[in-house]
Amino acid sequence: MTTRSDRIAARRAYGGVLVVNAVLNGIFRVELLVDTAAAITSITPRTAERLGIEVRHPLRHDRVATAHSRRLVLVPVVKLDSIAVGPFQVEGLEVQIIEFPSQLRIHGSLGINFLARFRPTFEFDTATLILRPLPG
Repeated sequence: MTTRSDRIAARRAYGGVLVVNAVLNGIFRVELLVDTAAAITSITPRTAERLGIEVRHPLRHDRVATAHSRRLVLVPVVKLDSIAVGPFQVEGLEVQIIEFPSQLRIHGSLGINFLARFRPTFEFDTATLILRPLPG
């Protein structure tokens, strides 16, 4: 039995991490850093604003330690209509609103709450993310 998988071209950045293209809410193309250390996917406040997401009334606030600040901060959590990476789309994904240093030139990070819905493989030598649907 074969399962469908897709090779998603990425770019290597910031010491070798992968950055992939994604589409948020079916309309906004972004670049997200693939972050297996992040439990929840995140987007920047500017990205949320461009999507018309109201962050003053979030689902909740999460306490997170961001890599660039190294201190605990409260961040709002909102829900995206959809997020697509390659041919795979996830609807109703919760995302944290987190500021990233501008020199990173990313719109957020792709976390475990997206990646765990697939069987991901990373090919760092070819800067490729391979996503396969979970069985069943």
